[in-house]
Amino acid sequence: MSQQLYAKIKRSSKYFHQNAHAQANPDRWGWPFKVHIDPRFGDYAVQGGPGEQYRLADVNLFVIESGEVLRIS
Repeated sequence: MSQQLYAKIKRSSKYFHQNAHAQANPDRWGWPFKVHIDPRFGDYAVQGGPGEQYRLADVNLFVIESGEVLRIS
């Protein structure tokens, strides 16, 4: 069984400001926002959210289980 992945952009990322877009538009993006991994995009394999693609180094990944947001380390 697979789980939906979610992301928040790290404060250290140059894309951090895009978190505000996701938080301001939760009906569109969600918070944390849904993502999936697609290795065809090389370094920018994290697909989804307001910027549409990110490096793994730019995001923290999460799953949501029984309403609890769990960070994947």
